[in-house]
Amino acid sequence: MRTSFFLIILACFISSCSRSPGIERENDRVERKFRKNVLKIAEVYVKSNLSDAKKTETEDGLTTIGDDQKTYVIDPSKIFIGHINPDTINDAIISLSPFQGNFEVITEHLIIINTDGKLKLLRSLDSDMRILSIVDGIITAEVPEHSRNTPLFNCPSCWEVVKFQFREGELVRME
Repeated sequence: MRTSFFLIILACFISSCSRSPGIERENDRVERKFRKNVLKIAEVYVKSNLSDAKKTETEDGLTTIGDDQKTYVIDPSKIFIGHINPDTINDAIISLSPFQGNFEVITEHLIIINTDGKLKLLRSLDSDMRILSIVDGIITAEVPEHSRNTPLFNCPSCWEVVKFQFREGELVRME
């Protein structure tokens, strides 16, 4: 009886310790490195579009890069990771918020594809859509129902959820 009790306690102890927190930490480290590389690509892209760019970073992680004409805000929370192209390697989309003066202009979405273990900026897409997720090659986004020059553009209930797929270098709306 005593050995049975001891074996049960030992089995509980072993099963509670058998989870491998090292794997979880490794996955977190890989994702942080991936996100850091996406941010670097975004910064290089922004600096290439500006002359005499100045960079500032806030305590909450926002990066602002701008010159006298245009300013970009890079928000790490707007990095979306998932499978965009047909392979099974994670890719990314990062949404940049450009401003001219005090006014936000059309959002730029950088589509970054992972090929041969390296992240490469495939293209930039100007659109007012808001990316929500990337799952199994399907990009889900909110798209405004009204154009930017109408009073209903910022209407909270005037946005529809749309699914896109990335085909031959273009985002194609799924029906």
